[in-house]
Amino acid sequence: MKHIKFLFLLLLFVSTSWISKAQLTETQGWFFLSHTQTLTKKFDLLADVQTRSANQFDYLTTVLLRGAISYNLNQNQSVALGYAYKGDWEKDDQSIKNYSHENRIYEQYIRQFKIGRVEMMFRARLEQRWVMEEATDFLQRGRLFLSAQIPLIADTAFTKGPYLGVQNELFLNIQHKDKVNNSAFDQNRAFTSLGYRFSKKMDAELGYLFWYQKEMNASYRRNVIQLMLTTHF
Repeated sequence: MKHIKFLFLLLLFVSTSWISKAQLTETQGWFFLSHTQTLTKKFDLLADVQTRSANQFDYLTTVLLRGAISYNLNQNQSVALGYAYKGDWEKDDQSIKNYSHENRIYEQYIRQFKIGRVEMMFRARLEQRWVMEEATDFLQRGRLFLSAQIPLIADTAFTKGPYLGVQNELFLNIQHKDKVNNSAFDQNRAFTSLGYRFSKKMDAELGYLFWYQKEMNASYRRNVIQLMLTTHF
């Protein structure tokens, strides 16, 4: 587990090392629904729906739809191939909403493990992105994600009860970074939450996400209130 702990510390270090360079601050609200549907012993269907508000909860700015087929290598490890569609609305100086969208194909690897009663998950994801604004740009991005669910008052098997959620995700530009921000670093999202496990099939979390994003001409600090529901049937 030493390499996992090292990776977690590395993600936190990278996330905090960029904060002082931020220039603009926003406040948003996100809703995130993540579902896993068991198909067979080896195959699962993954589906995510995410909505995001604009600054100061002004209007709906983003809808993200994501789905994948996952293959279970064993009880703790899986690989997946998926597709995502992301739509964005942004107001211009005349308060007119302009629409842009993005298509993605992605591959990912997940490993789940425990440290005592704490449930951990590591995920590595590679994304091929077609971003359509005035023209269509092709990009590739890598994402490294690590999370922990720490039971507070729960039964021994952690099948029900409240928990503390902690996670961090680092985004790296792999190909055509000149189309993004001319940097290998793209963004970082650190999230802490208070959650409740209703059963092994459903978790709910409400928490604070700090989203730091480096763009071409400016960098953003976004304070996000996020409600997340996770189901598995």
